[in-house]
Parts: sequence; C-alpha cells; structure tokens
Amino acid sequence: MMRRNGNRPYGRCLLAILLLALFLVAGCGEKKEEGSGGAQGKSSGAPSEKEAELKEFSDLSGKTVSMLTGAPFEELARSKNKDIREFTFYNNTPDMLLALEAGKTDAVLINNAIAALVVNQSEKLAHFPPSLQDGVFGIAFRKGDPARDAWQKAYDTITEEEKQALWEKWTGSDESAKVIPAQDWPGKNGTIQAAVCDTLEPMSYAGEGGKLMGFDVEMILLMAKQMDVHVEFTGMEFSAILATVQSGKATLGAGSIIVTDERRELVDFVDYYPAAFVLIVRAMQSGNAAGEEASPANGSGEGLWSSIEGSFERTFLRENRWKLFLQGIGTTLLITILSILFGTLFGFFVFMLCRNGNPVANSVTRFCIWLIRGMPVIVLLMIMYYIIFGKVSISGTAVSVVCFTLVFASGVYGSIKIGVGAIDQGQLEAAYALGYTNRQAFYRVILPQALPHFMPAYKSSITDIIKATAIVGYVAVQDLTKMGDLIRSRTLEAFFPLIAVAVIYFVLAAVLTAIVKRIEICIDPKHRSTESIRKEIEEA
Repeated sequence: MMRRNGNRPYGRCLLAILLLALFLVAGCGEKKEEGSGGAQGKSSGAPSEKEAELKEFSDLSGKTVSMLTGAPFEELARSKNKDIREFTFYNNTPDMLLALEAGKTDAVLINNAIAALVVNQSEKLAHFPPSLQDGVFGIAFRKGDPARDAWQKAYDTITEEEKQALWEKWTGSDESAKVIPAQDWPGKNGTIQAAVCDTLEPMSYAGEGGKLMGFDVEMILLMAKQMDVHVEFTGMEFSAILATVQSGKATLGAGSIIVTDERRELVDFVDYYPAAFVLIVRAMQSGNAAGEEASPANGSGEGLWSSIEGSFERTFLRENRWKLFLQGIGTTLLITILSILFGTLFGFFVFMLCRNGNPVANSVTRFCIWLIRGMPVIVLLMIMYYIIFGKVSISGTAVSVVCFTLVFASGVYGSIKIGVGAIDQGQLEAAYALGYTNRQAFYRVILPQALPHFMPAYKSSITDIIKATAIVGYVAVQDLTKMGDLIRSRTLEAFFPLIAVAVIYFVLAAVLTAIVKRIEICIDPKHRSTESIRKEIEEA
C-alpha cells in the first residue's frame, strides 16, 4: 500500500505528459493546416505583397490595439482614431504577436525595425500601411547622471556610415553576419551594467546560448570601446528597463526604446537612430482557391509529422536552444531548493520563538504573515527588488531567494502551528510528568506526533513554490519560464516552448514531492522499527 501511494506523483506526471503530447500533435496539425510556414522560415512573398486586413486608420474603430507594458502610446493611437475600443498590454513581444495571430487583438503598436522582421517571418501578419509617427531610438540613463554626457561624446565619434552598416547588418537577412564582436579592448575604465530587453529581435534579443545580441547591443559596444569600458549586459522584460536604470542597478538601459517627452521626464537619453511608430495587423487569408494544389498538411500524416519535426528542431536543436532549457532548470531549482531549505528553517525558528506565547514575537509574526500572505507574490518580489534592495548591488536571483524564503516560511509557520495544535494538551502534561523539560517534551513527544498533520500541507507548499518561481523573470532572472519566453521570441511559436516548460514543471514538482515523501516515511513514527524505539527509550 505504501509503495503504491509513493508512486502516485510519477503516475500523475506520466498521465500529464501523455495528455500534453496529444494536445501537441493536434495543435501542430492545426497550425500547418492554416498554412504557416514556420516562424523562422521566410514568407513565400515579400512583406509588401501581403494584403492587410486593416488598411486605414478608420478601420481601427471598435478594434483592440496592443503594445508592450511600459509603452505609453495610447494618445498617439487615439489621435489617429478616437473610436479605438481598448488598449491591451503585454510583457513581451512573443505573447503580443501570438495574441494578434490568434485574434485576441486586432493591431500591435511597435517600432519599424521589429515590425519589418516580424512581417517577414510570419505569413499571418502584415504591415498596416499608414505610419503613426516618426521618432528616435534612445539609450536611457538615470536623470542627471553625468555618465550620460561621456556616452554622448563616445556616440558622436561614430560615423553615419558605421551606423548605417550596423543597421543593415542586424535588419538584413544574412544570419551569419549577425555576430556580436568580442570586448577585446583593455577596459581600463572599469565595467558598467547595461539593462536590455531580451525579446526584441533585431534590436536586442537572446541568441545562441542566451547571449544578448542585436543592433542596440552592438551600438552600445561601439561606444564602450571609445570609452575603454567593458559592458555586462542583463536581459529583462521591456517594462523593467527604465525602473532598473532609475534604481541605479544599471548604468544604462536599451532595447528598442523610442524616446518620448514623458520618458524624458523620467530619464536622460542618448538619441542614436531614427525610428518610427508603426502598426502590424493580420494579413488577409485567402484560403485554398478552386483548383489550388492542396497543402500536404491537409489530411496528410507526412505533413503533420513534418510540422512536428520542424517545430521541434526550431525549439530545441537550432542554436542549441535545449541548453537554454537546462540553464533555466538549474536557476529554477536553485531558487526553489534554497527557498525551501531557508524557508523551512526560518519558519520553524519563528514558530519556536512564538511557541510559548511571547507577546512581542507573536505580534510581529502575525503582522509579517498578514503582510506577506495579503500581497501578490509578484508585487512582493518587485518591491523587494526595486525598493528594499533598490540601492544594493544584489542579483535578481538572490532577491528571489529572499522573497520566496519569506513566502515559504509563512506557510511553514502556519502548517506547524496547525500540526502542533492538533496534539492533545495531555500529551505535554504526560511528558512533564515523566520528567521531560519543555524543550525535550516538544522535540520527543509533540513534534513527532505533529509531523503527520504537518507534512501534507508542507508537500503542497513545495508544489506551490516551484510554480510561483515562474515570475522571477520580472527581476531579470533567467529561470525556466523566462527561457521559454526567449525561445518563443526567436521561433514565434507557442506550442513546443510552452508544452516543454509545462512538462518540466510537472517533472520537477513530482521529483521534489517524491523526495519529501521519502523523508516523511523515514521520520514517521509509525514506520520506525521496534529496535530504534527501544534504543531511544533506553537513552532517555
């Protein structure tokens, strides 16, 4: 009976994998039937040959327009059409483009460089013909930071020919040329931190092995070479860049940032290349005309499996992207295991302080637990990263461990309190009658009996904490979910990256739960041998 119960996590995991695999096959088949040639493959025709569903600003009436979080361009869009129904915001480009393809939004407001690449890669998307407004790309610095002037002088030494060549390199179709130069200069003036968005190809994105690259990255390196400084790049969500610069965690921020008057109120900029606000919309889908040769994917098993193989190759094999998953797994496990370990110790320590009714300890503990449990974890994480540790040089991983340690400790404290409260008070009185001290009575009598009441909630907390770590990408941590986002930003496909991330989370949760289950069996008094019990009685 115990063996069968111990295997339940593995059975649930296997069942989940099988179900997800069935959805995967069905999803890939549907995608091919729609005529998608694959995100990384080029469209059969030039972008200008694709006809857009929406062609004039008047067509936006009653429609939804989407943009990245932190992009304050609602008024710009409404200046062209006051009857736009609503604006929606996304944390990264892949999610926004997938929403557009799926019909969850009607238009995406983005800059011209990204729009050109996206339309070229996807047969489902097209340029919205009119342009909204011209602008300029900028590199952000903290308001009043004197470093901005030094970087401006370095930028002024770059010729227009060099800028144009760089632009053509990263927006062109020659993938072999898209290589970031090594920082082979001495770097006598030190190393600076740069916050850049990692999902905005071709401006700034994560390439092979998660290395940051793109037009913005190389432009920064050109200026850094003039200043003889080295640059350490940190990838993050677009919405976090300006906050990171303002908090001083990075000297500069970049990643397809178009300068606006409102943004100039918050940070200073080095303007470095012309830009334009544009919209991309869905392309007209003509379907199979009469007499048109049927797609091999329509009802063809060969087309279905070809689609699966192609998607698998793009997600895992191309540019060794499987290594990104491994790197993400390592980061997720590191944060999870350390949070569980420190959270368990801290939660138990706090319970011991409050166990005998210390009024000060109880009041402080109740307030802290109320604060932690009453706040969304993502809000707590961002408060700790940008406010509490805003002026401290500490990595997002370390802040994440601190945050999830507090969250897990609050759960441990509550679970232990419930478990101990389930034990009859007479057990403690009997221990005192046998001559045990208060501490001995707790550890030898109360705690062993409380563990069976405590462990189910503890195992559930482990599953919850490993899933909760999926938000650490908001503070520039390259965890499993973030790596899935990076891969989706390169493939513009959702199925394989999301399914892979989901399955890995299932497996990690099952493994950790199984380990705790084994520990539970080892410490459960019901499973102790007669000899060990007799030995403990003799020692007592």
